[in-house]
Amino acid sequence: MTAYSRDPLALHGNSPRREVALWTALAVAASLALLWGWSWNAVANDYGIEAAGSFTALLHGHLTTFLQGAPSYGATLLLRAPFALPASLAGGNALLIYRLGALPCMLAIAALGVWLARDLRRAGASLFAAATALALCAANPITFKILRFGHPEELFGAALCVAAVLLAQRGRANWAALALGLAIANKQWALLAIGPVLLALPAHRWRTLIISGIVAVALVAPIVLSSVSLKAGTSRLVVADTGGTFTPWQAFWFFGPRGHWLPAMLASIPRGFRLAPAWLGGRAHLVIVWLGLPLTLVALWRRMRPADALLLLALLMLLRCWLDPWDNVYYPLPFIVALGAWETTVARRVPLGAVAATAATWLVFWYLPSHLGVDGQAISFLVPATLTIAVLVAVVYRLRPVRQTAHAVPRISRAPAVPW
Repeated sequence: MTAYSRDPLALHGNSPRREVALWTALAVAASLALLWGWSWNAVANDYGIEAAGSFTALLHGHLTTFLQGAPSYGATLLLRAPFALPASLAGGNALLIYRLGALPCMLAIAALGVWLARDLRRAGASLFAAATALALCAANPITFKILRFGHPEELFGAALCVAAVLLAQRGRANWAALALGLAIANKQWALLAIGPVLLALPAHRWRTLIISGIVAVALVAPIVLSSVSLKAGTSRLVVADTGGTFTPWQAFWFFGPRGHWLPAMLASIPRGFRLAPAWLGGRAHLVIVWLGLPLTLVALWRRMRPADALLLLALLMLLRCWLDPWDNVYYPLPFIVALGAWETTVARRVPLGAVAATAATWLVFWYLPSHLGVDGQAISFLVPATLTIAVLVAVVYRLRPVRQTAHAVPRISRAPAVPW
């Protein structure tokens, strides 16, 4: 049986400590460049509309006001508040508070990039492969849109979900539970990571589920049960609501009736837009969450390798994009990061699939909307997304189950790469 070093920096292939330091420095530099390189409008984006008021109340110590006004993802503001507090105490402006509040999200995804790059170098991969893995996390162009729209918590959630699976594969049940619980509290789409985490664990699955549930409930419950939410008779749970948002990049687009465009409408509303079908209601998010259960059970029945739990996570995250009427440019990021993590830690190769997915996201969500009508945009998304889902299903649920001893998760070190 292979002996693993107790030193987490004792890399295979004699990769020196200074190389890890270099990866870390590059990741932090990329994060700071993205965060401070542009003049973000911290008032006009979703953060300014949905979260800035309650976040300011939290930073000033008005906990009741924060709980009453917090958005459905308000728990992430609790996690990010210590980073923004110095700017608030010093009288910093809204942009500085936004940047410092987004900093832990940027550092989390950067840390994951360092983890993947270091893991590749341990396996003897080239510097190019490791640098690509690092850039995929720390300098992904989708991050620019995430920051511009005001949702840095998407980066945090993607990093935590993938880290939870990686830690589970290494048998670190308690750390995996903590990462999973924080991910669910951060954004509710992280419920999709429960199945992959449990599948990746060699033991202690119930304990992991209980701990992660306690962490998530402790952070989310005060916001869900806040007085304003109860008086309004509505739920702060996004999984129970689809609202009126209906974008072209999802499977239900062509089921929606045509809307009536009026000259007085905003220029941002394109001709040919569709409305959400009445029968869809708030069911889409519930379908997305509950779909993870049968897909995980089938994977268990097929005796899927724990090492491939990241592929299952990638499949579930892409299905979320495919089925979500709210789908937009930053939704594919968790799928991209999970796929890239599988390519680096299991396939031991340059994450070309994740790079191609990033390029496709740029093409579909950024470039083509200015050249195609809304129905054309829907087709440009549905064709590659559906084909990718079919490929992932064929790979995840192989015709012949892979039987594996309890000893080996192929080519994955048991030592955690970062001190989570």
